[in-house]
Amino acid sequence: MILDELEGNGKTKNDIANMWLNHLTTFRVRDIQILGKLYGDEVEIVNNLKCDSELEMLASKGVLKQSTCQEIRESDILRWYDNLSKLMVSNKIKCLTPADEMYPDRLRTIDHRPLALYYRGKEELFYTEHSIAIIGSRRPTHYGLTQAEHFSAELAKRGITIISGMAYGIDSRAHDTAIKNGGGTIAVLGGGVDICYPRTNMSIYQEMCDEQLVISEYEPGTAHISQHFPLRNRIISGLSDGVLLVEAALRSGTLITADYALEQGKSIYGIPGRPTDVMSRGVNSIIKQGAMLVDSPTDIILDMFKSDLEVEQPKRQRRKKETEEDTKLSATEKQIIGILGYEPLFIDDIIRHNEMHVAETLQTLNELVSKGKIKCVEKGYYILS
Repeated sequence: MILDELEGNGKTKNDIANMWLNHLTTFRVRDIQILGKLYGDEVEIVNNLKCDSELEMLASKGVLKQSTCQEIRESDILRWYDNLSKLMVSNKIKCLTPADEMYPDRLRTIDHRPLALYYRGKEELFYTEHSIAIIGSRRPTHYGLTQAEHFSAELAKRGITIISGMAYGIDSRAHDTAIKNGGGTIAVLGGGVDICYPRTNMSIYQEMCDEQLVISEYEPGTAHISQHFPLRNRIISGLSDGVLLVEAALRSGTLITADYALEQGKSIYGIPGRPTDVMSRGVNSIIKQGAMLVDSPTDIILDMFKSDLEVEQPKRQRRKKETEEDTKLSATEKQIIGILGYEPLFIDDIIRHNEMHVAETLQTLNELVSKGKIKCVEKGYYILS
């Protein structure tokens, strides 16, 4: 059979059969399950699909779409595998399939497990003992980025692998923070692992390909398109022990990952946000539906790992002694500093809290910014420096 000619270089017939079935873009999710019941393993599926009479029978009975049958007829397995192998070698890409004993156990049991996992980087991260997905908005607020950084740093320091999708915003901040804190991190892409997406994450992508792990079920050279991302999310949740939602609108891909996590029996955690903030409504809604509200990384550690990991008790922070410079501040300036913290506070809230006039408040805030006492992190939002 044709697969006999391709076997070798570390890949079995079963591996190559899985990779080719994964290559077919017009397959429906249910098609593999139906074909498996008809023919057995992946090698027998491929052998039967490359038989014209069998393919015509499958099409006539509606088992496969006409477009899928046409794609199978036009697919030259020898040429396809030759081109793919060259691309993988030139980009230092490897592949695991369910036929490989090294295929991650976490993914073997999920619905519609990936038939192929292409990857670059350290494959030992597939087998990490503890992992958590940290996901959220591509358009996060300062609050969201701060929380993603805080949770990712603390969890990574405790040996928990951070998994996300390398999207702009919360995802990339989680990856970057894990790396900076000496932790492990996995990026699950919606296109080929030889393509950085978005391009603004090039520095993170390059470092992860060398020192961390970048994976995808899509072949090298496959473009990152919107249709891929929802299905990609089942792998993010599948590899994780739990999923942490940082920020998300009510209609968000982040919530798709939460749905997959729920189906897979994974724990779901949510960082609450301001009720009036659009980017918090999705997470707040998930918390209402039963996700665990967390306001500290310790909450997650205690819930997920119990006594497996040593939990550091948070240290109390002492108020800094008033400096000579602080004594020179006006009463109004001291009043504003007294109500600000390290989470952004909107100017309207500052005015209401102190019953101040708008002009006076703006002037005082500008003076405090110039003195380096506070920072304006978003339009109208201030925190202590």
